[in-house]
Amino acid sequence: MPGPVGPPAYRRGVSIELRWAVTDGPAGTAAVTLPEDGTAARVLGLDRSGGFWCSREAGGCGGRLVLEARDGARPHFRHSGDVRCAFTAADAGPAYELLRHRRALGAWLAAQGFRPVLEEVPGTSGLHVVVAEVSCALAVQLSPLPDTAWRERDDRYRRQVRHVTWLYGPAAESAGDTELAVRGVAYAVRRHNTGLLVGVRDVDGGTRWVRLGACRLTADGFEAPGAAEARALHACRAADRQEAARRAARCAERAAQGAREHPRVEAPPVLPFPA
Repeated sequence: MPGPVGPPAYRRGVSIELRWAVTDGPAGTAAVTLPEDGTAARVLGLDRSGGFWCSREAGGCGGRLVLEARDGARPHFRHSGDVRCAFTAADAGPAYELLRHRRALGAWLAAQGFRPVLEEVPGTSGLHVVVAEVSCALAVQLSPLPDTAWRERDDRYRRQVRHVTWLYGPAAESAGDTELAVRGVAYAVRRHNTGLLVGVRDVDGGTRWVRLGACRLTADGFEAPGAAEARALHACRAADRQEAARRAARCAERAAQGAREHPRVEAPPVLPFPA
């Protein structure tokens, strides 16, 4: 079972507005975020009449939450009573964002008959998902990741399974650029309602967005509509570069050969006029 997604350490005397919750119990994963509009927030409260909790799976306390949506004030959740919780002093957003991705990926893989192992990557907003049945791993990265760290993790994951697929959130786009340059295709990921969208990026700067449900995980790796076309485009661009390099080399060789066959004749020195 995956461990909870933890927030920064608890600090007394600091209060941060809580805008995230779950609707399926103290250890739930059905995360919701409050809309900015008070009326929309009240409608959300009516739709989720079963209540809201501070999810232990996100690193919270598991306690009940009360929806506050007063006129003229920004909607937010508050704990019932004086509760010691990490989310009273830390932004819950990153932890719940990761929780929503974990839930969507887990459901997508379960629908294909897999039993994945989902783990949080310590020290970063990321998930490592291993699907042993097809020797595949998914790496979800939602926070910035330096190039050296990306290469180290990618190499480590590839020593464990045959296929590794990275899914990059908006903040990790530069890491996606690195993979795009290396492999000719990279996958962006965005939340869409309760599910996820996958963006297939190609070397010409295009991105084709598809629902996660349109993708599949097989013994050959992650399959998404548009990925084969992106790889073909990369191969075409690589072939064009190689051909351009060969033409440049041939031109340089012809120029060098011409210089050998027709060496430059130095003009005779100008003698001084006799006095």
